Amino acid sequence: MNTRKLRTTGLAVLIAATGAFGLTACASDDEAATDTEAAQDTTVDVAEDLELARTTVLEALEDDPSWTQVMLASDVDAPTQKYGLLVMPYVHSDATESVTGTVNIDGSDFTIEAESAETGDTWQIDQDGEISEAAE
Repeated sequence: MNTRKLRTTGLAVLIAATGAFGLTACASDDEAATDTEAAQDTTVDVAEDLELARTTVLEALEDDPSWTQVMLASDVDAPTQKYGLLVMPYVHSDATESVTGTVNIDGSDFTIEAESAETGDTWQIDQDGEISEAAE
């Protein structure tokens, strides 16, 4: 009888330990998920504006890939040539404090920056759509 009680107690301890380990692992996954979500939330507030700016520049380059600069401006309704630049209509959301006004294009490479209105962090997007925090 003592052997049976010992086995039962041992089994109960093993199950409890396994459960505790499982809960700890789940909690760690939840923390990692929360950290990832927090990082995504940081970039999401300007991501849509960056993606729209990138698409606007790509549309300008589709029509004429020789442009070395494209200006993004809210005061035009259609693509216009001003100041020796192609000016494309672009308006950012309230989530963004500012976006690069004049985009310099080197071959087909370019980078556009946007500053978050909420955090003040500056993010950038390249011609391939990769978003990253801008170097200070």
